[in-house]
Amino acid sequence: MKTTQGMFSEAFIDRVAKEHGVDQQHLLSKDEIERQTVKMAQQAIARKRIKVFAAMSVWPGGNIPLHFQFSSWQVDKQDNHELAKSLGKQAYQLAIRMEKTSLNVIMSGDKGTGKTSLALAIMDYLSDKGQSGMFVSTAELASLIGQQYELSDVKARLTDIERAMTEVDVLILDDFGTEGGMKQDIKPVRRDMQTLMYRVANARVDFEMNTPRRSTIITTNNSVSELKTMYNDKLISRLVPKPTSQQLAFLNMKDVRGI
Repeated sequence: MKTTQGMFSEAFIDRVAKEHGVDQQHLLSKDEIERQTVKMAQQAIARKRIKVFAAMSVWPGGNIPLHFQFSSWQVDKQDNHELAKSLGKQAYQLAIRMEKTSLNVIMSGDKGTGKTSLALAIMDYLSDKGQSGMFVSTAELASLIGQQYELSDVKARLTDIERAMTEVDVLILDDFGTEGGMKQDIKPVRRDMQTLMYRVANARVDFEMNTPRRSTIITTNNSVSELKTMYNDKLISRLVPKPTSQQLAFLNMKDVRGI
């Protein structure tokens, strides 16, 4: 190659390749470069999507995000180590299944027993696999629904939240049922909350295949019969899974929050 023609000599190319550790005998083909470029673009889109949906989460209290990984699950915090270990294993196995198949999962039991932690661990695991996740405290959501009639910005935010809830890959409905009152005084949830939740539940079901279109994880202190007292049966049937493998019962476990 002639440098006078604006091109580099082979000797120059060889020297630069050697300095930068480039193996010219194993350069990528044009097709492989295109495939890798497309893959990188898809990964960038997935990362952006994950951030967008995470930002739409409705966190409890001071709207401070919560995080938890399976590696942080400590079975020795519970008196029944075997049960705690079994619940952690069951949640992990569900996370693996949810990589390829959308599932509904319910975690029920007393407060402070680790339901939210394992739900977050599943979402964290799937986020690493490229799935978007969104956390919604149903008590906070109910509060926003009540505020929308006085605050226009809240109404606009609710529109965005509902859309995100219908489209996100993994939706956590945390403390589901709290919005229906205390166990001693359970009553039907307000109609506008019921309507919103019903629209979300419908959007997350593939009615042609009769399977979840996207994964939903419920954590609750209530029984299914109590949830049916608060919500329409059709809504509960769309959210609560029937297979026992997708039901995690945190029974006879102690509150480990320490507060």
